[in-house]
Amino acid sequence: MDRTMLRPLILLLLGASCGRPPPRTSLDAEPPRLVNAFFGLDDALPANANLLCRQAAAAGKDGMPVTFSRRLSGQPNPSAFAVTTRSGAVKTPFCATTAPANERSENHTVLLVGDLGGVDDPPVLVTVTGDVFIEGDANARGASVAVTPLEDGPTLVLALGVRAADLDTDCPASTKQVVVAIWAGGVTPVDGATQETHRLAYRVTTGAEAVTPFALGNLNDQDNYVHLCLDTDVEATRVSAAAGVLVDPRRDVNPETSVTVSR
Repeated sequence: MDRTMLRPLILLLLGASCGRPPPRTSLDAEPPRLVNAFFGLDDALPANANLLCRQAAAAGKDGMPVTFSRRLSGQPNPSAFAVTTRSGAVKTPFCATTAPANERSENHTVLLVGDLGGVDDPPVLVTVTGDVFIEGDANARGASVAVTPLEDGPTLVLALGVRAADLDTDCPASTKQVVVAIWAGGVTPVDGATQETHRLAYRVTTGAEAVTPFALGNLNDQDNYVHLCLDTDVEATRVSAAAGVLVDPRRDVNPETSVTVSR
């Protein structure tokens, strides 16, 4: 088996990977909030989604990644989430998991699986109605966010700037700083695009200039995290990505997108 395929499979089966404690940012001093809910798939989760939700078959169900501003401290209960549709119906997912984005330095994103609405009555709001425990003895109960519609492409929803020495990363050894770019959902390059095309799509503001990462890390693992490897110590403050480079699992193409880098 190709090593790039083996790594995500191991992560799915183990539930989470170990690693050093991730570096803190200013977000860890703020109350946790939901930054995005992305209606990624409608009745279309693939067969391998059953590895994510062991308690029930996930294949053919709806998939909605929701991203928090801070890392979860464990697996949440699906009953802690309420999905409200346009008609006012309230749906409860049957599965909520941080996999596959559950490496030690990840865990911001929860995949909700179930009947969460559809084309005729789409989901419009996600609310945390129960306990969702966050690292640092915090609780996200009460957080809510509007849902990104099914037909929209993926956008950047969070970015964390850290010293390369403080993060478990496969960026090259010469990397001085990593911007952890977090997308609304899992992304892959559009058909025909290369990893180089993907790399050149990013621009990171550092001081008075914008730079392109000299390499990318944390690729080919089926999640929504990309490590932007920088060769400068000047603090990154914002990251942007050009339109038309990445697609979500439904093959919707990303628009031009940018987000502030938290440190």
